[in-house]
Amino acid sequence: MLLILGLIFLALALLKRFGLAARLQGRGSGALRVEERVALGPRKQLVVVRFLNKLLVLGVTDNGINLIAEHQADNEPIPDFQTTLDQETGEDTPS
Repeated sequence: MLLILGLIFLALALLKRFGLAARLQGRGSGALRVEERVALGPRKQLVVVRFLNKLLVLGVTDNGINLIAEHQADNEPIPDFQTTLDQETGEDTPS
C-alpha cells in the first residue's frame, strides 16, 4: 500500500515539475491558450500564447516573462516550423 501511495505522489510531483498539468489546462477554450512550448535550457523556455486574436511569443525564465514577438492570428491552424521555413526560403517540400 505504501508503494502505491509513493508512486502516486511521485507521479504528481513529475506532473507538476514538467508542467504537464498546465499544458492540459492550457488547451481549454478560454481566451488564453498555450499553443506551443519549447524548452531552451533549465528553467528557460519560449512559449507561444494565443490571446483573443493575437499570438504572443514569450520568453519565460526564473526572473520574469518577456514579450518577444506579437502576431495577428487568424483562425487557420498554425503551420509547423519546417513548412514555414520552406515557404520563406522558397524551397518546395519533397514529394
